Amino acid sequence: EEFPVFTTGGKLLFSRSGYQQVPEFVVKHGSTIRKIRTRANGLTSQFSYRNGRLVYASYRPDHRWGYRDYSELRVLNIATGKERKLTSRTKYFSPDINQEGTRIVAVRESPDTHCHLDLLDGHNGKLIDSLPNPDHLFYTFPKFYGKDQVLSAVRNSAGEMSLALIHIPDGKPTYLTPFSYSVLGYPVVKDDTVYYTFADHRNDVLFAYTFSDHKIWRLDLPHTEGIGAYQPAVNDSQIVWSTFTADGFRLRSALKNKVRFSAQSSEEVESATSDFEVSALTHKGADLLQQVPRDSFRVSRYRKSYKLFHFHSIQPSASDPNYSLSLLSENILNTFQSQVGYTYNRAERYNQFNFSGTYGGFFPFLSAGVNYTLDRRTYFHGNTIKFNELSPYVGFNIPLDFSRGRSFTYLNIGSQYGLNLTRFQGPYKDTLKNVSYGYSSNYLSLTHQGLSTLQEVFPHFAQTLDLTYALPTTRYHGYQFVASGKLYFPGLFKTHSLMVSGAYLAQDTLRQINFASGFPFSRGYAAVNLSRMYKWGVNYQLPLLYPDAGFGDLVYLLRVRLNAFYDDTWVKDYNYDQSAFRATFRSAGLELFFDTKWWNQASVSIGLRYSHLFDPDLFGGPGPNRWEIILPVNIFNQN
Repeated sequence: EEFPVFTTGGKLLFSRSGYQQVPEFVVKHGSTIRKIRTRANGLTSQFSYRNGRLVYASYRPDHRWGYRDYSELRVLNIATGKERKLTSRTKYFSPDINQEGTRIVAVRESPDTHCHLDLLDGHNGKLIDSLPNPDHLFYTFPKFYGKDQVLSAVRNSAGEMSLALIHIPDGKPTYLTPFSYSVLGYPVVKDDTVYYTFADHRNDVLFAYTFSDHKIWRLDLPHTEGIGAYQPAVNDSQIVWSTFTADGFRLRSALKNKVRFSAQSSEEVESATSDFEVSALTHKGADLLQQVPRDSFRVSRYRKSYKLFHFHSIQPSASDPNYSLSLLSENILNTFQSQVGYTYNRAERYNQFNFSGTYGGFFPFLSAGVNYTLDRRTYFHGNTIKFNELSPYVGFNIPLDFSRGRSFTYLNIGSQYGLNLTRFQGPYKDTLKNVSYGYSSNYLSLTHQGLSTLQEVFPHFAQTLDLTYALPTTRYHGYQFVASGKLYFPGLFKTHSLMVSGAYLAQDTLRQINFASGFPFSRGYAAVNLSRMYKWGVNYQLPLLYPDAGFGDLVYLLRVRLNAFYDDTWVKDYNYDQSAFRATFRSAGLELFFDTKWWNQASVSIGLRYSHLFDPDLFGGPGPNRWEIILPVNIFNQN
């Protein structure tokens, strides 16, 4: 519960969020809480309110470049719940709206690190004026004060903070409090008094400044529960603030006549900074150099290949049926990413070693790599055959991010050209001989999801779609098309999730080539690629426990969750005598996942899966009961 504001009629407006609650704006009247609207995705919970209108900043990434993003302003009518986007592709923070709703003041951060106060039209978001900043201040939480001034917490170039009145239009500041190294913020004006949060020695407390006598006051609140007092809201009789507790930020209130105001001198304000028992801070210069040596260095441009490989992380990933472990690298210039990895495919049960690299200095991104796959399997004339593959490739992809507001949308389109060198194993080694050909693989991946909370396993509403189309370009004929999608819905309780999936594979029956498909075959079965395969499934996932425990500074166990599933796959193909082959592969079971974090960096989900097979496993072992470890090694089959 953050940023409380009193509305007309004494109601309390504030922002609410939680581990099981997406951020939303609510109004509290007595014991009744009414939701106004879900908040758009943002970097902070800050907002400002005047006369029925609410303004806040929302986060939006750039469509193309991951290092570029924006902070756009939105205005919400709390009576109707209607919202409109006021600015686009801007970097505005901590906005405030005037009483009439005609003007908005916001902090603008420019790429050159200069800070500005901009006045915007409250109806269309157009820039009215950008105030000069003669003292090179950093502004936070500006508030309109009268018609020609803006109140703001400011920080100077020495890192000291003060409360200042900024005059419109010349931007000249009048400092209300002495500069000190104590942090202050969240100012709010009521009559002739400014209330704000101030770091007084080892605690964040409420302070006040009165314009009539230019005095600074410390507020001694009657309630001491919680840590710190932030974001004050004040009316004629009451003060409300947000404080940090073991259950998150909670609102507390007190009658104004129960709050004791203690006058503070300038000396007391300036000396309020605590050293937190860090002895170095008490030394002159804090043990830093008294002066910087005047060395000169030759300036030159980096070579594009400078430290091209810089391995820094180990990353596991699971995207059923593929489970991977990769060693990641990124060069010093942040233009080339590469990885060396291992992948296990649960459906076809093959092992793959791979290297890939992507150059992001252009758009689209350029990529190249090589895969070496062991023990792939396919169905040929009624028999299962195994083969190994070596596949170097080059390609490009266009990753786009259309996320904004309350949804996240990602689109990735790409194409690869590669060579395939196939070596058959076992009794068909001499019959089929070795195969080599060039091929083209084209793909599209689309993901859309709504806001989700930390304790939701999956978003309540989300959709994914993956399409791939591969065909040979030399020597052979054929094709392979794979489509898969998932739909996510809310479960019976807040943190539960229902997911419905579907997949389709079609390929030619010439059998001159066989592409790796990634088709999500029914769990528990051994799978091969056939000419037509259809699959649908349903998953119901829920968290069981939050142990919140660590072991030896090595592994952190965040959550234990359970997934119940049902898979139904049916296939069509032809036998050696050209007779039709049809089969169904149905399974159901449970998956128990342990969500962990290793070395405080890498998120790893390790699980145990039990599958009961309703149909014979034509390409695998006997018995209807299967147990698997995820990340996956099939440890035993039970008859």
